[in-house]
Amino acid sequence: MFGGTAGHTLELLEPLVKFQVGLKKLNLHEEEHVLLMAICLLSPDRPGVQDHERVEALQDNISEVLQAYIRAHHPGGRLLYAKMIQKLADLRSLNEEHSKQYRSLSFQPEHSMQLTPLVLEV
Repeated sequence: MFGGTAGHTLELLEPLVKFQVGLKKLNLHEEEHVLLMAICLLSPDRPGVQDHERVEALQDNISEVLQAYIRAHHPGGRLLYAKMIQKLADLRSLNEEHSKQYRSLSFQPEHSMQLTPLVLEV
């Protein structure tokens, strides 16, 4: 990726692969993936959200649908919902770490010219 930053690249890649493997181990149905993505996207604390209460209500509704789906399709899978929500927390941590790494690269003159405008904006 960047000369001399292979260590940074591996530091970022390893947790991402670990996250993906852990998510795959949950053996989620496509419907569960879609609902989990919707819960992730409908986060009331995202920058730019103006109607936090409405977004939170939508997120709660989708969360209830996901829980009902799990009860219907995974008898004995009482912990599955908790594991899925933990994956969202893991994803948020990954995002924060990646953002921090990209910001630190953007302040290094030898790397800032190699970053795309989109990455620099993030």
